[in-house]
Amino acid sequence: MKKTKSRLRPLFSQWMSFKLLVLLLLSSGGSFLYAQSGRTVEGTVVDSKEEPLYGVTILVKGKPGVGVITDFDGQFSINLAPEDTELEVSFLGMATQTIDVSARNSIRVVMQEDSQIFDEVIVVGFGQQRKESVVGAISQTSAKTLERTGGVSSLGQALTGNLPGVVTMTSSGRPGEEDPEIVIRGVSSWNGGEPLVLVDGIERPMSSVDINSVASISVLKDASATAVFGVRGANGVILVTTKRGEEGKANIDINFTTTLKTHSKLPELMDSYDALMLRNKVLEHEVGYNPDVWSYYLHQDRIDKYRYPANTAEFERYPNVDWVDELLKDYATSYNANVNVSGGSKFAKYYVSLDYTHEGDLYKNFDNNRGYETGFGFDRINVRSNLDFTLTNTTTLKMSLAGSHAVKKGTNFNDYENLVWAAFYGIAPDAFRPKYSDGSFGYFQPNPTQASTNSMEDISVNGVGYQTDDNLNTDFTLEQDLGFLVKGLKAHARLAFDNSFREINRGIDDTNDWEDNLHKWIDPETGKVFTDATLDGNNKFDYVNNVAWTTGAGTVDTNETFRRMNYSGQIDYNNTFGDHTVGLMGNVAREEYARGSNLPIYRENWVFRTTYDYKKRYMLEYNGAYNGSEKFAPENRFAFFQSGGGGWMFSEEPLFKSLNLSWVDMLKFRVSYGQIGDDRTGAPWQEFNPEYRWLYLDRWASGGAFNHAITGVDPADSPYQWYYEASIGNPNIQWEVSTKLDIALDYAFLGGVLAGTLDFFSENRTNILLAGGDRAIPGYYGATPPRANMGEVETKGYELELRWNKPFAIGVYGVMCSTPAQKIKLSMRTIPSSNQIIRRRLKRLLIRPMLMWIMVIIIIGMNYMGPLPTMP
Repeated sequence: MKKTKSRLRPLFSQWMSFKLLVLLLLSSGGSFLYAQSGRTVEGTVVDSKEEPLYGVTILVKGKPGVGVITDFDGQFSINLAPEDTELEVSFLGMATQTIDVSARNSIRVVMQEDSQIFDEVIVVGFGQQRKESVVGAISQTSAKTLERTGGVSSLGQALTGNLPGVVTMTSSGRPGEEDPEIVIRGVSSWNGGEPLVLVDGIERPMSSVDINSVASISVLKDASATAVFGVRGANGVILVTTKRGEEGKANIDINFTTTLKTHSKLPELMDSYDALMLRNKVLEHEVGYNPDVWSYYLHQDRIDKYRYPANTAEFERYPNVDWVDELLKDYATSYNANVNVSGGSKFAKYYVSLDYTHEGDLYKNFDNNRGYETGFGFDRINVRSNLDFTLTNTTTLKMSLAGSHAVKKGTNFNDYENLVWAAFYGIAPDAFRPKYSDGSFGYFQPNPTQASTNSMEDISVNGVGYQTDDNLNTDFTLEQDLGFLVKGLKAHARLAFDNSFREINRGIDDTNDWEDNLHKWIDPETGKVFTDATLDGNNKFDYVNNVAWTTGAGTVDTNETFRRMNYSGQIDYNNTFGDHTVGLMGNVAREEYARGSNLPIYRENWVFRTTYDYKKRYMLEYNGAYNGSEKFAPENRFAFFQSGGGGWMFSEEPLFKSLNLSWVDMLKFRVSYGQIGDDRTGAPWQEFNPEYRWLYLDRWASGGAFNHAITGVDPADSPYQWYYEASIGNPNIQWEVSTKLDIALDYAFLGGVLAGTLDFFSENRTNILLAGGDRAIPGYYGATPPRANMGEVETKGYELELRWNKPFAIGVYGVMCSTPAQKIKLSMRTIPSSNQIIRRRLKRLLIRPMLMWIMVIIIIGMNYMGPLPTMP
């Protein structure tokens, strides 16, 4: 330990200097509030082996933020006011202690390890496990971690950088559509790689949950963790657990955040003045080779008019348009307010939450002279009520009710980014003014088709459309402790109903105007004004825009109106026999899911898990799932998927403990192998399309008239409608199968201050569905061939996670540094080399998440709850 201290002393000195620097910087904008002078208490803090502890937090109880930290020798000194009688002593990985100093001026504190740090509960499929006994690749983040992403209204965005192996890609900045695409360990199928998302055990969109209501999020990545989800777990699983009440008096929590958003990156373009000056310079160099180019040379006084117009006439004749400045605000403002109340008694516990989110628009508002105001925005209200009733000493009833009402505002065309791409990337700054002083929109008369690319017009006159989404989720769970029959035996049953409703096209429809808006262009050479309309198209009088927009009452979007019912039963058994711990789980569930007027989709799952560990040193796990899906023929409708895993807590071996490496808290090796299925036959929005839903059946259609004769020149058509085979079915269609291997090392050092994982993983995806048009079938086949399970993709890579968790200063700063690195190698087989279409499609789909991903996230968040701490 003395050698360790000598090596760490310089590092500790730099660390403390940095702390002092941070505090001095903070004090420059305010003032330190020290503990009142009264008396001084000194002391020393050591661990159970009598070694001094540095960096231990000593706070005055009842005065958040007033305290000190121990030096390298474990010593501290603190000034106390007369009323200060107790000190709270805390250190990461150690149990917090409260010390009475009412009659003491010198104390000695012996810190004890906090076993709860290593007994952390991890949410897994259909249950929970202690972190030390988990053998699967599972990453979990807590509510406190998510709160550090302040201002993010999307739960998916909050995951960015917080969990290794999780890649998020946001493709739109439109208010209300900022939920990213989430990929876990890359994509291994061209039929989609979206993970399964379960909220409180039921498949639900992540966007329906408010960040403040989340207790934890677990990401399941390997076969051992996801095999219990059978046909739904091949792309990984995300488990979202919401908060519930605890026994005690009511706790009211109020949060309000404001976020300023701006565009990330746009091209930097020259303005008209600089561009024309550059053109003149080019012409000066070319005139010797081609004297005719001199006719394009502009006099300096004319170029000056682009930057320094003398009046409105010159301003419009010599446009110098910064389209970004014309169309975008400096920033958009978003708000989030949340109020939640939790508490309860021995009989009833409750957690109630109300959340409001508003996302502002980055586009400016323009007067379109048409009597309505355009713009984009998003407003959402979330409510949640989680209730737990202890009916008897062994029976608990849990009820959860959650709902949301969201309104998204936009144009009738439902476009967003592409409304301005033409301006930012395609329109020269000297082409035309976006809008002239007489109210007409600009266009480029030498090429009139450019009139359609006036982005200000696209934003201004395309009407206003409102999309309303209402969701209602209800869960009922009855839990029964059967310990009076068999120790460690429990059972529960669950019933869940979800309903979602969407209304679209409410607002103003300005797409049916029989006359276009007036457009204008001024020739900078002559000053001549050009317009694209001079007479009214209806009465031939002088042009007057008829402003013929109408209001819309809204219609139901049947493609996004759905209902889901899920019911399940589960039995759990956990018991310890001396040094042996055994766990068993069995679950059976059925689901009915329908959209609009479509027939429901049915799924059935039979799941089990067995676990065993010996002295918390050796762990074994075996999982299985027998799944059924209506998407396949009866002989292929059910399939069994299984996985196994093992773990070795090397740091618990007597030989390792004899080395007396106190700075090593945990070293665990684990491995898992297994198979998971995927019954996806198309994109999520295609799942109710008959062309994708029942691929094992021939599909017939009617319509059209066929020729009477087989031979002859232009024979007459039949007067009758014919039935014809629209698509050919494949009765052998079945699941995609994913075979996964994961080998990993989990580690924790220095009382949990430094921790992380190192994973090597590989996946072989087989039986991937290949579209008929992508198959190498001769043209004389006579029809589009059916889809077939012909694809195969192999991926492999590694993940490295390094976590550092150490406070900079007491009660003021917390620092977390996470460095997840991921590298994946891709290979494709069983795809004909001549079929470059499917190969290009797969590479486009995979290339971004498959390349090297190295993210370093350093989050410094202020948690000011009182005076800043004093320093010794």
